[in-house]
This record gives sequence, C-alpha cells and structure tokens, in this order.
Amino acid sequence: RCIRCRKCRMVLAHNNDIQDHEPGNGQTAFAYRKREGLLQQQQIECANIFIEPLSWIEGKENDTSNKIVCPNPKCGAKLGGYNWSGDQCSCGAWIAPAFSIH
Repeated sequence: RCIRCRKCRMVLAHNNDIQDHEPGNGQTAFAYRKREGLLQQQQIECANIFIEPLSWIEGKENDTSNKIVCPNPKCGAKLGGYNWSGDQCSCGAWIAPAFSIH
C-alpha cells in the first residue's frame, strides 16, 4: 500500500513510512469544547494517516508546525500538516511528532 496525492497521484509514502498507533479513548480524550455530540464508547476510525518525517516535507528551520504540500512543483496541493510537539488523532491518541496526511 502506498499513499498518493489526490490531485496528481504522485507517490508520497510507502507502507513502511506509515506510523501505527494504539487507538485512544475516543471522545473522552478530547477537551469538552472539542467533543462531538454525546459521549459514546465506540471505536472511532482514524481520519488521518500519520507518517514518519520524510525528506520531501519542506518547512522552515524554526517551524514547529506547518502544512504539508505535494512535492510535485506542478501540483502543490495541501495534503495535511505537521507538528513537532505532537497532535491528537481523531481516535483520541496523542502522536508526537505528528506528520498527518488527510
């Protein structure tokens, strides 16, 4: 399995670049204002795919977070974002560092 850009279909990452994680506690892991609807203990499918930091991901030297864009110079589609401090997955798990593709 490989991850491709939705716009130009360029290969972005391969199966060994995907970062697996244990599912979190769902909606109970989020702050009160970030919760969606009623609290239910159901398994939520992860909306983002987390990858390892790859060489084509560009960012300024002192940026701790920024968006990830397609490396194809003719495309430039927004693919996701990164945060070296970490980010919370839609399942409630905390991933650090977080390089997420939507």
